Amino acid sequence: MANIQIDPRLLSAASFVRAGAVFADIGTDHGYLPVFLLSEGRIKFAFLSDVNEGPLEKASENIRRAGLREKCELLLADGAASLAGRGVTDYAICGMGGELIADIIARAPHLAEPCVRLILQPMSRQEHLRRALYRLGFFILGESYSVADGKRYVCMCVGFSGTPCEISDSLAYLGPDILHTDDRDAYLAYLVAKRESIARAAAARSEAGLDDGSEKIIALFDGRIKQYL
Repeated sequence: MANIQIDPRLLSAASFVRAGAVFADIGTDHGYLPVFLLSEGRIKFAFLSDVNEGPLEKASENIRRAGLREKCELLLADGAASLAGRGVTDYAICGMGGELIADIIARAPHLAEPCVRLILQPMSRQEHLRRALYRLGFFILGESYSVADGKRYVCMCVGFSGTPCEISDSLAYLGPDILHTDDRDAYLAYLVAKRESIARAAAARSEAGLDDGSEKIIALFDGRIKQYL
């Protein structure tokens, strides 16, 4: 079996997958994450799903090289709904915008089970995804932060509570207010990068004569960053 290496972004997602899981990677692309988890003996079986044939062909080749054909199934499918009733315990949805991830979850009601874990890595609109999760009755168990190719990422580990609710701006933009002891520096760097991105967008809108209240959000970031300096 060939060894497979993955970058810190995918390692962050892998850290939330439970041992012995039946795993599904939605939007699998090259299939690096499930191939890595299978190669490490972390999971029992993996479904690799993508909406396009090209990524599945690349994933199939990586599976072949790793000698893992009997432990995988590839699916040409849009989202997670096609996996209902397949016994999947842990789902990863990575590399997409927060709005698309929220839509995928909303279209797959079988994910709303306490035994299911979601591992989500939104490339944008993280605040939208957090709000959508809580409105659907999910909650964030934890988050981890990583950097790959000079970009900073957040990965959310999500469970189902069955209690829909609205969340504060603080939780939506900053994530759970927990003491980040293991990844303090990574969390701080993520906050700084996100704060700068919001501030740049706010400055551009201000020049165009638009005001969307970003100052309040930036102040939230400044307060949390101060706690970690």
